[in-house]
Formats: sequence, structure tokens, C-alpha cells
Amino acid sequence: MRRKKQRASIRFAVAAMERATEGEPSETRDRYHDELVAEMHELGRIAAWRYAVGVAVSTSSMRAALTDGGPQREPAVRHALGCRTNTRHVWKTNHTTDGHLYRACARCGKEYVSTGRTPMIGG
Repeated sequence: MRRKKQRASIRFAVAAMERATEGEPSETRDRYHDELVAEMHELGRIAAWRYAVGVAVSTSSMRAALTDGGPQREPAVRHALGCRTNTRHVWKTNHTTDGHLYRACARCGKEYVSTGRTPMIGG
């Protein structure tokens, strides 16, 4: 029973370590994983959970130390649901550099293409 609970704490700490080393080369991730498991191997249940929580809390500082101020990945841009499903955009009129007008969604940037039809209201 003790071994099963200890494995759960190791899984928790390994997940935290993987989150901290996200984007690193596989050899770096493997090295930190091996060190983490080796340090937690002889700990009791409570000590293992304390260590796992410590690893989880220190993920941001570990990520900062590993990246060393290098180029960061761009966060994925998430558009509003209406824009993603192409059902509702917020159209805004903009100017080009040469003075022409065009309409584009203020949230996602999609340009408006006129179909030549006007929407029917109530009919």
C-alpha cells in the first residue's frame, strides 16, 4: 500500500518536472526525470509529497533558469468562439496605407468578403 501511494507522489512530481522542462531537448528532460526519481526513491510517503509539492511550486523558477533568457515560444493565439466557428465576427472599418477602406474583424483579423446578399431579418 505504501509503495502505491509513493508512486502517486512520484507521478505528481514528474508531471511538475515535465511542465518545468517543457520545450527543452529530450536529454535535458530525461536527466531531470532521472534525478527526480532518484531523490524521491528513498523518501517516505509524507516526505515524498512534500518534495513533490516543492517541485511543483518551483517550476516557474526552474523554467526561467533553463531558458536562460533565450528566445521564448510564442503563446498560441486563441480567438473567440464566434470567430473560430465563423459565426460571429466584430467587423471594423480600417484604412490601408494608400487610403483605401476595408473591413476586418477586430478580434481575429479576418477580412470581410461581401457576398452581395443582405441578411434577411425575420423572414
